[in-house]
Amino acid sequence: MYNKIKIALYSLLSTVNISFVGSMRVSEVLVMLWAPFVYDRRDFTTYPYLRKIVMALLLLLFFQVVTDIVVGTAPADYFRGWASILVSLLSFIVLFKLFNSYEGILLYVGMVMLRNIFYTDDIVDSDMSYFKFKMVPILSSLVYLLCAYFYRRGNIKAVLGVLLGYALTCVSFDSRSTAVVFFISAIIIYFFNSGLVITRAKLIVFSILAAGFFQVAYIFYVDAVLANDFGGEHARAQLQRLENPYNPFELLMTGRGETFAAATAIADAPVFGHGSWAKDHTLKYYQILLMFHDEELNLEKAYAKDQLIPSHSILMGAWINCGVGGFLAVALLFGLLMKVGFYMIRNAQEVALYPVIVLMTIGLIWTFAFSPFQHLRFSVPATGAILLSTYYDFVYGEAPEPEPPAMLPPLQYR
Repeated sequence: MYNKIKIALYSLLSTVNISFVGSMRVSEVLVMLWAPFVYDRRDFTTYPYLRKIVMALLLLLFFQVVTDIVVGTAPADYFRGWASILVSLLSFIVLFKLFNSYEGILLYVGMVMLRNIFYTDDIVDSDMSYFKFKMVPILSSLVYLLCAYFYRRGNIKAVLGVLLGYALTCVSFDSRSTAVVFFISAIIIYFFNSGLVITRAKLIVFSILAAGFFQVAYIFYVDAVLANDFGGEHARAQLQRLENPYNPFELLMTGRGETFAAATAIADAPVFGHGSWAKDHTLKYYQILLMFHDEELNLEKAYAKDQLIPSHSILMGAWINCGVGGFLAVALLFGLLMKVGFYMIRNAQEVALYPVIVLMTIGLIWTFAFSPFQHLRFSVPATGAILLSTYYDFVYGEAPEPEPPAMLPPLQYR
């Protein structure tokens, strides 16, 4: 019961900020207070992946310190940068110990949904952004809960129906990245619960057919959006500024212009990076982003923000902030989480949380590739801790019981 109270507090207070070493969330303060009471040195022996994740984050902190010394980062910025990594490390340890049951994990998902009902992102300024930034966090948590409910009762068709229906809804309201995660998760859940034996040849054939189907579906999608029959203004504006709207890679480029801005920033400082909270003082990288968005430079709008170098990728953001060493440390963290997640996808179909595991694993891929570096502190620890907790519950639950000692023959009395 005490664990569940802590899970509820962590979830509900994860959007309430206080001023401490920059800005911290109340949930992070709670993690720091709980850490001394949950820390157990033996956990690093019992749970090797936890030890490796902590080592990867310590490596990231080391490279961040080196970079900040080399480039001369301002104290206000490097204190915030170091604190972010330390909070992420502590969050992994604390949340791994908290998320130790099926009920606890579902409670976390439910509390996140409740929190998002009362918290509205500042970006909400239109019907489409309202759905993307307000409704998607709520509905995604609801879909997690529904999938866990139906899967535990063996109703795979209901799980697939919920996932595919939600993916289609997200596409129609311009939340395409969410749609991709839930659609791919539905395919994975179907294949690993269908009894099919997956071989390399089958995988190649399926990939070719899937690519062809995707291109055909994409053509219909573009036609529908341009004809005002589907999607929203944001998608329409993106497609209209493309030379060839039927090329999905062009759409990806215009939608993820931060990637090219980040690549330029990495090329300018490939070894040590730009330091904690790397600033775009000249707006060089911001203008690259605007070029891909086909927008004019608005100095008032630009200087109203933090002027951070745009990256929108944890992996690229690590390179920008901490140099090539930081990138390798985050890549190691990503690899460890993927190893855990894909092991569960391949082997844990009987686990009640299997759909949640699949969704979180695919979601992490998208997060590391296309989410701001700050997500390493805000969302990755909770998702990673859930994957790690379910992994060890599955693996250690699978281990055979030790054989009892051989029984001595009963004494014979004469």
